[in-house]
Amino acid sequence: METVFSCDIFKNKNYEDKAGEQKLKLFAIESYAKEIDDHLDKELFRRLILDHASVARKLERTAKALLKSEAKLKEAHKIALLGYWDVDHKSHKRTWSESFHDILEIDLAEEPSLELLFSRIHPEDRNVVEELIQKMISEKESISVRFRLLVRAGAIKWINLNFITDIGPEGEALFSRGTIQDITRIKTVEDKLEEYNCQLEAMVDEKVREISESQMATIFALVKLSESRDDETGQHIERTASFCKLLASKAKHHPNYSDKIDEKFIETIYKASPLHDIGKVGIPDAILLKPGRLTDEEFAVMKQHVMIGYKTLADIGKLFEKNEFLIMGMEISKNHLE
Repeated sequence: METVFSCDIFKNKNYEDKAGEQKLKLFAIESYAKEIDDHLDKELFRRLILDHASVARKLERTAKALLKSEAKLKEAHKIALLGYWDVDHKSHKRTWSESFHDILEIDLAEEPSLELLFSRIHPEDRNVVEELIQKMISEKESISVRFRLLVRAGAIKWINLNFITDIGPEGEALFSRGTIQDITRIKTVEDKLEEYNCQLEAMVDEKVREISESQMATIFALVKLSESRDDETGQHIERTASFCKLLASKAKHHPNYSDKIDEKFIETIYKASPLHDIGKVGIPDAILLKPGRLTDEEFAVMKQHVMIGYKTLADIGKLFEKNEFLIMGMEISKNHLE
């Protein structure tokens, strides 16, 4: 029988105490760690809840702002009479905005389709839209076109349509998107402006005619003045005018002058040519009306009518530097003896 000494008993007891102490310490550490983990989990969960709530509030504010922005956009579209549309050429799915339906006076419940669109297009403009559809599936450049709608009660709307198409690598149309705008009011204003422009042009033409007639009246008055002093001069002036018009009409078809002579040039030279001898009113009667041959000295005086007429017209021309009638008259007066 083995004998157990008291010192061994104490040793075993100390060993057990130390082992228990280690276990106790380990338990305490594990408990503390678990408590920390629980605290961290709770804190993390709390933060996640707070962050989620913050994100939710931000999303709510963003959604409200987006709805408000969409409402403003819709309102702007209605005010501008502007609609949006798009078409997916692969799926043939079409989208029309609410204002697009309003412009066509079509119920929102109706499914967008070409047939529905063509039912509103004016019969005389349908070929324009058909050509537009062909361009839509073949061109990637932005395109704009105007056409008419024939809506309820026979009312006519003018429409401006803009669109652009995304083209694939094989040249196929992928997606088209664009706008449609009711420009009936704009077209009405444009038509009024066009009408006013036509009236203004008519008034300008009338004024030009009056000025032209006054010019001719001045010419004939001067012609009569010359004729009163020299019957031959009056007949000569009429022959010269007709001859200049005939000569200019023929020269118009010559390659050397075809780019310089037009109908306006012919009309101007016809009206201005009678001015070529206007300077004779400054020649003394003794020389102008002399029945016989002029002496050299008298002929020299007679030739001065060229510069007399030119200077007279040049003085008037200073007031009207761009007047083609006066410019032509000065050239003829100065150079008709060449």
